[in-house]
Amino acid sequence: MPKKVKPTGDENEQESVSCKQAKEELPNTLSVLNFDSPSSFFESLISPIKVETFFKEFWEQKPLLIQRDDPSLAAYYQSLFSLSDLKSLCSQGLYYGRDVNVCRCIGGKKKVLNKDGKAQFLQLRKDFDQKRATIQFHQRTSSCTDFPLSVWEMEQSQ
Repeated sequence: MPKKVKPTGDENEQESVSCKQAKEELPNTLSVLNFDSPSSFFESLISPIKVETFFKEFWEQKPLLIQRDDPSLAAYYQSLFSLSDLKSLCSQGLYYGRDVNVCRCIGGKKKVLNKDGKAQFLQLRKDFDQKRATIQFHQRTSSCTDFPLSVWEMEQSQ
């Protein structure tokens, strides 16, 4: 299992890296992800699958479902992004195409389910729940300032 590390950097360092706000993690929560380098981050993300196995058997071949029975891991992953985070982002102004895509794999092909204009929380939730759609965030934008801290760390580890 990858080494557990706490998020790096102090508050002053965090502010100098980005002027965007980050939702604070719960106190005493250890990250199960290793942010030391892009490769260590990826290893910890797909653990217990080995990187070599991933690229040989899964990369662009078939989906990978990683199931872990550890309740603390489940709690950690559930804390990364929630429906309330999505609702908050929508209230700040997400636009289809620019900020977010809604899509599904139908018959082995990607089908984009975007609407026009501003993305609404209830519509995104309906697409997610009823159509089993994936919600893809393109990039951080000036309007999206409330991503959880762990999500920022994942992006910065690249």
